[in-house]
Amino acid sequence: MKRLRLTRARQEEFLRALADTGSITAAVVAAGTSRTRVYELRKVDSVFAADWDEAEEAATDRLESEARRRALEGVAEPIVSAGKLVRDDDGQPVAMRRYSDQLLVTLLRMHRPVQRATPVRFALPVLSCAADATTAMASITVAVASGEISPSEAAELSKLVEAYVKALEASEFEQRLRVLEAKKDGKRL
Repeated sequence: MKRLRLTRARQEEFLRALADTGSITAAVVAAGTSRTRVYELRKVDSVFAADWDEAEEAATDRLESEARRRALEGVAEPIVSAGKLVRDDDGQPVAMRRYSDQLLVTLLRMHRPVQRATPVRFALPVLSCAADATTAMASITVAVASGEISPSEAAELSKLVEAYVKALEASEFEQRLRVLEAKKDGKRL
């Protein structure tokens, strides 16, 4: 098929088809042009580029509307039993409305992203050895009692202290193991 010049009318047809379908390939076919031509024009024509972005946004809005409809209103699916359509007394297929929980969750995440926890402003004592964990835990307990931090924040801070102590213990164990191995290797000589 011969690709024709990208006139203003063809540009408008491309943009209209892009807004309707969200597909550059389908829009190029509808406008009777080529991908190369539209991309070249997009690079040099800021108005066309802005119109393109707007058309893609319109297509995305349509997709979101359809996702919302499927999630909230559902889609009628015919009921099949033993490989045959189930029909009512009038011979009409019986359908069951199916909803998409996955689409609903996706829409919720899109409009209500997961909230990040706010940072806790609390001076945790410096931890330089396992014994410091006792002081840190005491400070956390006092902070909860005074209302400076919430019990859930205290639980998260306690996990940090616990993780630090475990890391220290692992490091100390590794050092002891090296000392024992060095002594063992020294005795063999």
